[in-house]
Amino acid sequence: MKEARQMLNQYLNEDDAVVVAVSGGPDSMALLHLLIEFRKTKNIEIICAHVNHKVRKESDSEEIFVQEYCHKNHVIFEKMCIEHYNHDNFHNDARKKRYDFFEKIIVEYQAKYLFTAHHGDDLIESILMRIVRGSSLKGYSGISKVQDRGFYSILRPLLNETKESLMLYNLENQIEYVTDNSNFKDIYTRNRYRKNILPYLKEENKNVHKKFLKFSNNILEAEEYIEEKVNKSFNKMFENNILDLELYLEEDKYIRKRIIMRILENLYQENLYTINDSHITNINKLILGSNGKKINLPLNKIFSKNDNKIYIYEKSNNKPYKLKLEQITTLPNGKIIEQIDSIDLNNNYICRLSSTDIEFPLFIRTRKEGDKMSVKNMNGRKKINDIFTDLKIPLEERDKWPILVDKNDEILWLPGLKKSKYDIEKSINCDIILKYR
Repeated sequence: MKEARQMLNQYLNEDDAVVVAVSGGPDSMALLHLLIEFRKTKNIEIICAHVNHKVRKESDSEEIFVQEYCHKNHVIFEKMCIEHYNHDNFHNDARKKRYDFFEKIIVEYQAKYLFTAHHGDDLIESILMRIVRGSSLKGYSGISKVQDRGFYSILRPLLNETKESLMLYNLENQIEYVTDNSNFKDIYTRNRYRKNILPYLKEENKNVHKKFLKFSNNILEAEEYIEEKVNKSFNKMFENNILDLELYLEEDKYIRKRIIMRILENLYQENLYTINDSHITNINKLILGSNGKKINLPLNKIFSKNDNKIYIYEKSNNKPYKLKLEQITTLPNGKIIEQIDSIDLNNNYICRLSSTDIEFPLFIRTRKEGDKMSVKNMNGRKKINDIFTDLKIPLEERDKWPILVDKNDEILWLPGLKKSKYDIEKSINCDIILKYR
């Protein structure tokens, strides 16, 4: 446990609050004991976070076991019971619920760290499983010792230890634990690796877990370097769900691949599992194809190519509308257009009209095919679609953007974006003032 204790010394300070995930099994009980022992050297507050998954008959008794151990050792005990799961993706759903609970406890106690009991054998299993099923470069690294999660970090001080060494630690320190019999069932992929492959690797080298840890660290170093390059490029070419293909195609092939994955990760987050290789292939075909094409992706996401850019938006269920302008008109997008008496501001959220220039009644409607507008201080007429493109308005917003027109369907104002030639400066001829908010 030498490396684990060194890691605790490196990261933990006096009066730190730390959250530790404890199932009651031998690994997490060893970690909890290690933190309790460390508390004798530095005054830390330990919060045990236990999740009762309610999937085995022993779950309730295991919860009681962990709670009693915490009470006896002056450790704060917090629990969560999971009553319902999405059975289409049980493991992902359970993991999300666990980490949502952990993060809630971290916020409540203002902790900086979440400790988990992953060890060297877990690392080997994770790397081998990901090599077999396929993964990203970072995925092939398996499990990292330190994982930045934004407002906290996950620390895994046991990655230098094996299952065998943790069992010995428990024996030497007379630490009790519970046993999850599902860990021995061959229906689970990880168990098959644990029972059938790990023993052969350890016969070749009893410290094989340290070789895998070195492999993991090398990949993470390469990943850190690549990620820095991806960040610089990504921030230049992707904004408001629009990918600039001119900048994108200047990048190396691998960086382009990583940028697409970054977009999908941001877009789908915990639902990334719905994306497969065929979706990636279709996105690449769209990028290299002609303008005007689009593809549908899972969860109603649409990738569309126009003006040498990729626009990403959700399939719209918005229906076209046409509303008569009232004193206060509430729009389907939640905004309001109101008639006011006076205002000193002069921006695109304010429109001043003269009743002598237009025909009543006035209406607010959504865009139509071929819409054009005589933009203020410009010659000729400009397509509304071109204005949206110039101002980088996301495609999903365009179908619901309000347009002010008169009785003859002449476009008078694109609220918040552009004024027409009918907008006038402050004068005695201005008898209609509208505000978009």
